[in-house]
Amino acid sequence: MAPIATTNEPKVVQGGEETLTRHSDANQHYYKTANRKNGISEGLRDGPTMVVTGAMVPGSTVKPCPLRAPLVVTVVGLPCRGKSLASHKVARNLSWRGESAKVFTVDQNATSETLREISLFFKEGHNVAIIDGMHLTRASRQAVASFCADSVFHQLLIEFTCNEKCLEENIADTVRFYHKLDQSTDWDCRFRESNDRHTPTFEPCAPTEGPLITVNNSEDPMFHSVTARGVRGSTQTAILGVLASPVIRQQTFYFSRHGESEYNVLGRIGGDADLSPRGMKYAERLARQLGGPGSAPDSPRPKVIWTSELRRTIHTVQNIPGPRAAIKDLNEINAGICEGLTYEEIQERFPQEFAWRDQDKFKYRYPHGESYLDLLQRVDSVVQALLTNTDVLVVSHQAVLRCIMAYFKGIKPDDVPYINVPLHTLLIVRSYGYDFVVETVPLKVECVDTYRIQPKNCSTTRTAADALTTVPAHFDTPLSQQMSTIS
Repeated sequence: MAPIATTNEPKVVQGGEETLTRHSDANQHYYKTANRKNGISEGLRDGPTMVVTGAMVPGSTVKPCPLRAPLVVTVVGLPCRGKSLASHKVARNLSWRGESAKVFTVDQNATSETLREISLFFKEGHNVAIIDGMHLTRASRQAVASFCADSVFHQLLIEFTCNEKCLEENIADTVRFYHKLDQSTDWDCRFRESNDRHTPTFEPCAPTEGPLITVNNSEDPMFHSVTARGVRGSTQTAILGVLASPVIRQQTFYFSRHGESEYNVLGRIGGDADLSPRGMKYAERLARQLGGPGSAPDSPRPKVIWTSELRRTIHTVQNIPGPRAAIKDLNEINAGICEGLTYEEIQERFPQEFAWRDQDKFKYRYPHGESYLDLLQRVDSVVQALLTNTDVLVVSHQAVLRCIMAYFKGIKPDDVPYINVPLHTLLIVRSYGYDFVVETVPLKVECVDTYRIQPKNCSTTRTAADALTTVPAHFDTPLSQQMSTIS
């Protein structure tokens, strides 16, 4: 069977007075203005004249490009309203989706130095700057608005409020966090004094100030609410979606691949193989770790268990107590025509496909299957559901967990396919302020290693030996047959 091409070279398309370069990837088409960054001219506007769509427009009011212009997000609100947690949650989510976002933390208001840093940040090709401060007065917000207008950037205001109960919880949680860093300071007094001092100066955002999202913050979804005015474009809409869910302050998640499967032993990918004998032993060890038979009284017990629909994940958690659900979005990446094959067989039958995948593993899509880019979008709903819960056990597959762990580790999309998620290892993720800490707990049950690094030679004309140089070792017969032969 002849190889099936899944990637295309950029094509140059003439569009009006400027040249557009069309890029095609595994999932989407987009246009990027040639010789420009972020949809604006290379230099910032100097005076009333600016280059727009290849023409000089003297004295005109220039609006930022709706598709490519950078976005400045101004965070507004009194102390201890959950602003920083939400700001970093938004930045993490956007970066995980492939945007280039950064939080700029200021004490109260954005300074001229902050705005210079943002300009440099955008000139380097990034596209979302979140100013995490208070910006309590209209004058302070107008300074940022004028900067955005002069530079032809999009602007979005996000105003945070909360009720008294939520405020008290936020203060208590913030005090606990900072007390671990410095026990000599009376953090409770400090935060309450700051809140009392700034409250009289607060001027709520007016609808005329610009696109606005107002968040009434609460961990309780019945009290958490979000309203929006003037929000437009995919990035602003994505931010609105992130803010719609409550930000849970203290979270713990448990992640694991299924136990070793018969296909793992044979080096085959995909399929619905069941656990090997060593995989069954891991399932028993995992159950003892998480509240199952033989566990210690103080062992953690997940509140809910999510698996894929495949047998090897369902059987891995069969002895762990708790409500469970088999979720289609947690199924392993679809390898299309390569399902059930070993890497050696893929190289033999589809050498060009094997090389193309090594060249760009993130965007490469298996013929009639999926890419990591597809997978990242598929598991988005899983990540968003996780962030509204805690004490969840997720047992899934290598590619899926790579995409999920990329969110918590802050790893860029292109690096997702090379995250190491070993078999027979429990990953515990805990929130730490607005960050996450990942603890790796090997459960010491022998298994094969399925991790494959990118080979140095990714050419379509490479030899089979070059193509297979990084393929993990595996067996030629199922482990159960080997063990019966030995016995």
